[in-house]
Amino acid sequence: MRVFQISTALSCAVAAAWVFGHCRIESPYMDLNDAYSEIGVSIAHTANRCGAQPGYPLLLPARPSEYGVRLCSLLILQAACPFQDYPIPCLEIYTAECEACDLPFYKAE
Repeated sequence: MRVFQISTALSCAVAAAWVFGHCRIESPYMDLNDAYSEIGVSIAHTANRCGAQPGYPLLLPARPSEYGVRLCSLLILQAACPFQDYPIPCLEIYTAECEACDLPFYKAE
């Protein structure tokens, strides 16, 4: 009986640790180096496909939103040639820094 109680308690402890370990609130922001890497790969891929890229860099804020980076990199990958400008929804990267930059048609309500 004692072994059953210990194994039951151990099972409950493992289950609780798993639940609390996986049910944490994640930051809506992305590491700056990861963001530059993801955006850079998207730009390089599209520039290779189209033979050109915008003549100005895409500068990221210190704390870019993960949603904005993912959205921008996917839209850059889908951009039509000639690739001369970044997609307008890339402004979503800056919404944490600039409340006036919110794009209501891309914002989840």
